[in-house]
Amino acid sequence: MPEISNTGSTQQVYKVHNGDTLMSQVTRVIFILFPRGVTAAGFSERGDLLVAEYNDYKQSLGGWILDFFEHQFLNNELLAAPHKVIAAFIASDKTMLVPEVLYNQTEAEKWMRQLHAIEGNEIIGNHHLREDKAYYMYSWPAAMKSLVGRYFTKAKVLPFSLYQFYKPFKSECSLQCSLTNDQVFATLYKDRSLHWHQVFEYQNAEDIAYHFKHLAKEKQIADNELVLQCTTANRGLAGVVTELTQYFPTLKDGSGNIETNDRSWTGTIYLLQQLYACAL
Repeated sequence: MPEISNTGSTQQVYKVHNGDTLMSQVTRVIFILFPRGVTAAGFSERGDLLVAEYNDYKQSLGGWILDFFEHQFLNNELLAAPHKVIAAFIASDKTMLVPEVLYNQTEAEKWMRQLHAIEGNEIIGNHHLREDKAYYMYSWPAAMKSLVGRYFTKAKVLPFSLYQFYKPFKSECSLQCSLTNDQVFATLYKDRSLHWHQVFEYQNAEDIAYHFKHLAKEKQIADNELVLQCTTANRGLAGVVTELTQYFPTLKDGSGNIETNDRSWTGTIYLLQQLYACAL
């Protein structure tokens, strides 16, 4: 455990102010689980983001090491108050969308296992996207589900991409994406209908740009028609978003009304605000 928590790790903290009363003002907490990392965020009674914290361990170690996550649940000041935690968002690269009219849980899980290498120690979760008349399926380690259930008995468990399926993004042609350290979660709406969702790996901004340019060509979308918004799971990814603007000059990394002098937090803060809305 000391090797995981103290060696090659990253910690990033955002606070609206440094006053002694800040943590006492937090009434609701959400967190995101990634392989090798966790982002937690605390909100006021009015829903204002007050504090956010990101922690991870080095990429050379395997994903979903339970000791790391349990250490976070016990020692992260936000997560150490489980009665305040309202939702846990799971970032899984093994996902599938099933139209509502075709959905049968048993059969859908069979499809998932054919599409992805679902291991014996993983479970498959699902979430009903009522507005899109579809089910979103994702897998994650059973031991992680047990750990979350043990520490946060009242928290909803939701897929990380959930915010991308909400009404505000259903413009004529909208591509929502969120970056983790090595993956992109992206959803395309065209003519106000869900057309595409995918989780894919990347190494640099060029990989992402190529993927999106190919998608636009395939869906016959002109550059000036595409509304692209990109959020980040941690502030360290802000540079990737900046590089993406070379290929997509109108790209947005937030709503534009976030009060912070550090632009590197904008994409993360906006993401957390959207996830908080999903958790309510």
